[in-house]
Amino acid sequence: MDVIVIGAGLAGLTAARVLRQAGKRVRVLEAAEQVGGRVRSREVGGFTLDAGYQVLFEAYPAVKRQLDLAALDLVSIPPSAAIRLGERSELLGDPRRDPGVIPGLLSAGSLTLKDRLMFARLVASVAAVPPHTLLTGPDEPTRVFLKRLGFSDLILERFFAPFFGGIFLKRDLSTSARLFRYYLRMLLSGPISLPRRGVSAISEQLAAGSDVTLNARVLKLSPHGRGVSVITSLGELEAPQVIVATDPASAGQLLGEEIGRGKVSSTYLYYSSSSALDAEYRLMLNPREGLINNAQWLSHLLSERAPAGQALLTVTVLGDPDLTDTELDTAVRAELNVWYGAGVEQLNTLAVERILYAQYPQPPDYAASLPGHATHLPGVLLAGEITSMSGIQGAMESGEKAAAIVLGDLAVMSRARGA
Repeated sequence: MDVIVIGAGLAGLTAARVLRQAGKRVRVLEAAEQVGGRVRSREVGGFTLDAGYQVLFEAYPAVKRQLDLAALDLVSIPPSAAIRLGERSELLGDPRRDPGVIPGLLSAGSLTLKDRLMFARLVASVAAVPPHTLLTGPDEPTRVFLKRLGFSDLILERFFAPFFGGIFLKRDLSTSARLFRYYLRMLLSGPISLPRRGVSAISEQLAAGSDVTLNARVLKLSPHGRGVSVITSLGELEAPQVIVATDPASAGQLLGEEIGRGKVSSTYLYYSSSSALDAEYRLMLNPREGLINNAQWLSHLLSERAPAGQALLTVTVLGDPDLTDTELDTAVRAELNVWYGAGVEQLNTLAVERILYAQYPQPPDYAASLPGHATHLPGVLLAGEITSMSGIQGAMESGEKAAAIVLGDLAVMSRARGA
């Protein structure tokens, strides 16, 4: 083979796909039992559960280049949200694509008149330039940026904190304002979607046609004059070049160098019910301090995710609470009780999933200290979101660039981050 790719997450699968299409013989080694890394799904009692709450921004440039979106059988998620204020809600969102939010926008107490004007101005400013340019220039925390624009504390706490907290997995709005503007542009530029049968469909499409070996744990890399020896739990392999596309901790162990930048964790609880406690199909935001950041009745949009006559609720809790699963479930139910009262007793707990490494911290100017694709090991390259930005775009564009280095493709190597 010409190249061995270690890791079958989005970065590794994208690199393998690009190399294979260029005529290279590629083998992908994956330690887990399925491809996808964090972009995976599983079946629990007839319900399809994604690894956490994930959505696909169809406007991502790398997604447009690498995925056949029509073949994924995507279902659009409304570009709006319901701010849960006890038993009632206020709707906010893009009135162009979700006209149902218009009455809520006109009457919502979470928005001041100035907030409405600032929203219009902010949207116009991010739409006026190429998306990748939003990742350049001066940087600051998102909260400081929004306050400088004139947004009220009310809208910051009720909307921006829980909504973008669900994207960055931090409610304090300390994430880079450059990233905030980029993700806002992606939200505005195209549909927000989910594959009907689970996010695994994304990983499986990227993996199609590639030589992937599962349950293959890589133990050591040994560069030599002819290339690199890859010592695995299944034996020894050889290739002129190797791309390490694992999580930062595993990559650091293989490379013998520190490449991690910390971690951001998140936790998800999945509930079923014989009858939905709420007709709301939009993302529900919790503006109050507590465990719940957001929740959504996914079965209202994707009936295939639940057995007939059943409803599926996904709840996002930021971080990794110092509670047992049972204690966490009890505490989350207590918060849901504020929304649904005694109806919470109808909920059946399907699973509690803790993703200890969901992202890495991305404060202002974080990109200045990220590792590149080169490593100190001859013939070994690094790929993964850690070289760009957390999320689908960052992982896929990193895979593209690692493959471009192998191929000597200067156009792709010089492509701007986020383009």
